[in-house]
Amino acid sequence: MTIFLILFTLVVLSLVWASFIEPHWYRLRRIKLRNQKKIRKPISVLHLSDAHFIKNPGSKRRFFQKLSMLNPDLIFLTGDVIDNNDGINTAIQMISGLRARYGTFLVLGNHEYYDYRWIDNIRYHVGLGKTAVTRNNVSRFISELKKIGVHVLVNESMKLEVHGTPVFIGGTDDPVTQSIDFERALHGLGPQSLNILLVHHLDALLKLSHHGVDLVFAGHTHGGQIRLPILGPLVCETKLPRRYVEGLHDYKGTTVFVSRGLGAGRSLFPRFFCRPEAILFELIPPSA
Repeated sequence: MTIFLILFTLVVLSLVWASFIEPHWYRLRRIKLRNQKKIRKPISVLHLSDAHFIKNPGSKRRFFQKLSMLNPDLIFLTGDVIDNNDGINTAIQMISGLRARYGTFLVLGNHEYYDYRWIDNIRYHVGLGKTAVTRNNVSRFISELKKIGVHVLVNESMKLEVHGTPVFIGGTDDPVTQSIDFERALHGLGPQSLNILLVHHLDALLKLSHHGVDLVFAGHTHGGQIRLPILGPLVCETKLPRRYVEGLHDYKGTTVFVSRGLGAGRSLFPRFFCRPEAILFELIPPSA
């Protein structure tokens, strides 16, 4: 009876932690990427993914207020910024408070296109379809983003110069529910520039035949969301090896990073041993 009570207590505490504490325990990770041969001076990048904004930002508001003090060179948002149409105004408010010296860039995820309810999530995870019955107003979201100066890349690219370094940034449409076009997204990629690809789901790389992409930023997996000691993530949401579910990796000579994200959706929100995160990268040249 005593053992049963202890186990019951541990289960209850774990459920409380996973549902009400860890999903709001945001962290800012700082990662240095050294020996970036194409850059002349250090470049800072803030990577945000999978915020899943709804009408009330809740504890994310305080975290975004902290992020607004960073002022990196570049900000990348890799999809699932909103969870439904009610999150559009919230997302615009939170993103407009951020500042980047050379621009904020965003690619779309499946939640920009669809409002996933309980039944949709069940269908999604048992393999009966990646879409949902209710569509979000993605056109309105893109329009509002452009009004605040965000560069939305839907199978598109931009070139700019950051601290004297030519930088190419390409972005795809959502790889989960839409069609990605690498020919368009990476058009103009050159050997002299720092070539960056933004994509919501890293599995898009399985279709990538282009050479020359230096850095890839992605999200979607939430790092597994529920992770157990030793066993790791219960659900990986990727066709790539399990290690690609989150973190920094090499993929066929390209440096890739998959964020655990900042949210989890209003229907599938618990997190366990997988804190929500924002990542501040510092790209450092060999001479630094």
